[in-house]
Amino acid sequence: MKELTTNMSLLIVGACILSGAIILSNALTQSSQESGEQVIVRDQHKDPQLMSYLELQDYLGLSDEQIEKVLPKKEGDVVKSQIPYVKIGYEYYFPVKAVDKWLAETEAATFR
Repeated sequence: MKELTTNMSLLIVGACILSGAIILSNALTQSSQESGEQVIVRDQHKDPQLMSYLELQDYLGLSDEQIEKVLPKKEGDVVKSQIPYVKIGYEYYFPVKAVDKWLAETEAATFR
């Protein structure tokens, strides 16, 4: 009998904890919606913002020779590039949105 009472008590405590967690989760969701806050959860691996030159090559579908023509090149103290880039340390990275914009502008200029 004592064992049955203990098991029932543990079952009731577990149910109370679960229902409390559900109530708390609903209250937090409702309060953030009422205050106009938006909770944005981003998966960094899903939508990368910067690409390496190899990722850029795959993104644009270019060969090794073709990608070399658009990569940044240092001429004296100035780095010249046909494509937008960000330099972090010694590496060049290419912002996805800037590359898309550059493609649209380049395509428009080519077909004029």
